[in-house]
Amino acid sequence: MAVYFASHSIPLAIVTTLACSLLLQVVYFGSVLFLLWRSSCACRADERAKPFHNAVWKPAATR
Repeated sequence: MAVYFASHSIPLAIVTTLACSLLLQVVYFGSVLFLLWRSSCACRADERAKPFHNAVWKPAATR
């Protein structure tokens, strides 16, 4: 609506709306890929740290 009121052109308003929609879709897709990449990095870091989590001190009598 803002583009139409600023330019008084329906074709320009339609093209601008489609361009903004496409840009929003691309940014959304990129953010989902980024979140998937970040979660996979966190999983790999957690798997590398597991041997340290299992190395709990136990008294000599229970070993």
